[in-house]
Amino acid sequence: MNKIYYIIIGIIVLFVILLVYIFNNYKLLFGNTDLLNKFTVYEYNNKIRLGVNQDGGYVIADIPNVIYDCYLSCGVANEESFSRDFINKYKMTKDNSFAFDGSIDAYPTSYTENITFYKKYISNVNNENNTTMEDIIKNHNNIFMKMDIEGGEYHWFEYIDDSLLDRFSQMVIEIHNINSPENLTKINILMNKLNKYHYIVHVHGNNHSDVINMIPSVVEITFINKKYLPIQELNKQKLPIPNLDYPCDPNKPDIDLNFKPFVNI
Repeated sequence: MNKIYYIIIGIIVLFVILLVYIFNNYKLLFGNTDLLNKFTVYEYNNKIRLGVNQDGGYVIADIPNVIYDCYLSCGVANEESFSRDFINKYKMTKDNSFAFDGSIDAYPTSYTENITFYKKYISNVNNENNTTMEDIIKNHNNIFMKMDIEGGEYHWFEYIDDSLLDRFSQMVIEIHNINSPENLTKINILMNKLNKYHYIVHVHGNNHSDVINMIPSVVEITFINKKYLPIQELNKQKLPIPNLDYPCDPNKPDIDLNFKPFVNI
């Protein structure tokens, strides 16, 4: 009897230690509740998917009567199905659509020819190989930006003036290494800037990345300008959304995000 008692006590102790470990790591990854809340998702019912049904496609808000005057594709590589679909749907042209990627020599025109390509990296400096895009941003007021620059987003957002971000009507950004303790300061700066003029209306986990304590290392986040969401309600729709979200790697299951701050059930 005593042996069984001690076994049960041992199991309980191990379970408590495991819970404490998970809790401490969760706090470590997100710093505190305040930082976690910066990823709060708000309800937006009119969503569409543009691009392929795997890595390279994104879910955005189809804002009624919006007229974009500029499209920015930051990070191209060899997959631009989203840019193709966006340019076609919103009738963008080569004069107001711009793509940037310093790692390729030419734009993959099989997707679209209605875009101006710059062989430059998005950065916090302007020179032969890098750009801040400020010259383009300052000349437009209703910008859509798609950004996937493999961690370079932190340097750019830290640099860019807050007031320029109000010129963006919508952004879909792939944010990297969000569950890295070394990135906490950068994540705070990034989310503070993004949340100043924008609300999050969609989040999708990239299943190419690691998942730690239920949080994917890489997330695709859709932000819309606050002027387009005068009434805010917390998102209650389960994520991922069937027939709208698709796994980035179709050979692996998608990542469940049905918990706060992504889903407020």
